[in-house]
Amino acid sequence: MLKHNPSGLGHPYRYEPDQRIPVEVIAGHDWQVRARTDELTMSVELLLTRDNETSIWPLVTHRQARSEDHGPYGATAKFTGTETHLADAAARSGEYPEQIEWEVSLPPLSAYEKVSYQLRTNADETSEKFACQALVWSADENGFLQQLGDFPDGITASDVELLKDSDGGVHRLKFSLPMQEEDHVVGFGERFHSVDQRGEFVDACVYEEYKGQGHRTYLPAPFGIIIGSNYGFYLQSANPSRFDVGVSSLNKLQVEIDVTPHQNHLGLKGYCGKPAQILKKYMREFALPDTPPEWIYSLWASSNEWNTQERVQREIRTSQELGIDIGVVVIEAWSDESTFTVFRDAQYEPNDGARGHRAAEITYPENGAWPNPKMMIHDLHANDTKLLLWQIPILKDAGEPKSQAEANWNFAIENDFVVRDAHDEPYKVRGFWFHDGLLPDLTQNHVRKWWADQRRYLVEELEVDGFKTDGGEHAWGADLKYLNGLSGLEMNNRLPVAYAQTFHELFADIGKKGATFSRAGFAGSSSFPTFWAGDEDSTWEAFRASIRAGISASASGLFFWGWDIGGFSGQLPTTELYIRGTQMATFCPIMQFHSEYNHHRTPSNDRSPWNIAKQSGDSAVLALFRTYLDIRKKLIPYLAREGKAAIESGRPLMAGLFFDYPEDPEIWKATYQYMLGRDLLVAPVTDPNCTTMKIYLPQGSWIELWDGDEHQGGKWIDLLTPLERIPVFINSDSIDLINVLR
Repeated sequence: MLKHNPSGLGHPYRYEPDQRIPVEVIAGHDWQVRARTDELTMSVELLLTRDNETSIWPLVTHRQARSEDHGPYGATAKFTGTETHLADAAARSGEYPEQIEWEVSLPPLSAYEKVSYQLRTNADETSEKFACQALVWSADENGFLQQLGDFPDGITASDVELLKDSDGGVHRLKFSLPMQEEDHVVGFGERFHSVDQRGEFVDACVYEEYKGQGHRTYLPAPFGIIIGSNYGFYLQSANPSRFDVGVSSLNKLQVEIDVTPHQNHLGLKGYCGKPAQILKKYMREFALPDTPPEWIYSLWASSNEWNTQERVQREIRTSQELGIDIGVVVIEAWSDESTFTVFRDAQYEPNDGARGHRAAEITYPENGAWPNPKMMIHDLHANDTKLLLWQIPILKDAGEPKSQAEANWNFAIENDFVVRDAHDEPYKVRGFWFHDGLLPDLTQNHVRKWWADQRRYLVEELEVDGFKTDGGEHAWGADLKYLNGLSGLEMNNRLPVAYAQTFHELFADIGKKGATFSRAGFAGSSSFPTFWAGDEDSTWEAFRASIRAGISASASGLFFWGWDIGGFSGQLPTTELYIRGTQMATFCPIMQFHSEYNHHRTPSNDRSPWNIAKQSGDSAVLALFRTYLDIRKKLIPYLAREGKAAIESGRPLMAGLFFDYPEDPEIWKATYQYMLGRDLLVAPVTDPNCTTMKIYLPQGSWIELWDGDEHQGGKWIDLLTPLERIPVFINSDSIDLINVLR
């Protein structure tokens, strides 16, 4: 066995043990070839042909084949020392079993030099011949980069260069934008590591990093706001891009983006104005979101172990008995885990996959997991509780013979509904999650309609209120083929946007005001709210990372955002962390608790307030949760009004202080403070055992929520922060809000 795949799997942060490094060889730079063999192979050599002469290069074994942070975006990888995805590691451990990994470093090639190479083992097993050309950086002399829109005088892209082949095809573009010494840079989508990206490497590549995301993100955007110089920019492309924000050169924002040889230009759109004006102009590049339904501001409840009708109804009864009103239930483990279109144990006759089922075609056994979903949903609605069901944009597998999963799988392939690989075969998911599943091309209208029709009865007949649109990060590989003829390089980042769009189009077609709850996305996702921060441990650092993610997501147009109170994974949060998380979530666009699956082991790992109270033995958890939920209920009219105003103005519902006070240098020291709407200043407690905090009050007059004390802004104050209190200040001009909350 001898394996070499020059382009690898398309993993953005990892080189594979059998690929070429880099995939695109640059003239004057070393390059490397890797290969895999079985354990019986004693040696491997590479036959390199240059100018009709062949030289032999022996390969040596190597041991760092799958080291992360060594990939094409290595500089923007997660923080050193954070835990890698356990499931990913487990999956990777079986990717290349009982094999030897080989590599050879090769000398630089000259400009546009074309070579070929072939691998050969000691057993005379040979690979196919692979062609390679050295690409060359040169100045952009024909205006490939088009500067559009509105930039301030003197702001123009410089150092513009193209990485080209001998035919003039462009493979990469790089340029710089100027920054002043006092500038701060925000945006770039949802960012966990920092709000201010000055001094950071970031990229725009949709990727699932399970917990401890660091510099990686589910939801990037090639958009930034330069606070100080008063402009913003949007790179008008979904191609993967990378940003050096004053790292290599203090006063330059250096941009590099991958392009394909058939592209003949790339737009760089500029926006002038205040931060909110810039953000609204950017959001207008896409459709502005509809005002979401008011129920999104109520309490959301979820646990992966609430996987039967009896369990959901039991938890709802418990919450009601404890005086905790749940406004939204999210059920993750509801489906057959095959089609993800019917409740588990449902009975029906499979069809040919061309259409979805109607409610009358499905029956539910009394002894099944969900004996009467319609009645359950009716009862939830009778208690003013909405329901979201979990989704994934994947055809999981071919299923059992004559099953609906098999029919859907075959129909999608036969009707050319799926993304394909470089060999024109249906693309099989390469990541650990839903590995080998098919990827429907939801960027196409007819595929979205087909996908939505499979689920239409859930909304139209069972009256489901929305969907948790999980996943969306499954497309790896620049060489994938989409139905519109474009490549994975151009389309992979667009897929999660189209995924959420699918369900919003379904709601619109039915005439229902629903919501999605998405983890992944890209530029354009702002049109399809709502969002959550993804998977996090129950730690203080994860709490802080989530706040940073919320502020940066909001600065990128994702106004209706939330996270899992106290985290969702690992050991249960301490009561202190859970209470501090509850306090912050009360003053956050979406307030939700959620828990990972724990195989129904005891003790329970649910993050419900009643289970946290039970497992900790601390009844104060319930009392404080009720206190803050009461505040939340009072806030709902304010949140609904401010959410609508956010769409109209471009100023986020959860706004970093730089939106209102961009010229105040002190705000950048108040890392975790933000405004909720226009009148609430929130300063979450983000460290354990914190009894006093330094709070920065911007210019203005502020009423402290708890004691009613009035403070003049433009200064730091020391504030007592006992466990039962989160520092919150009300704009003194907001008399109505003061009366509501006090």
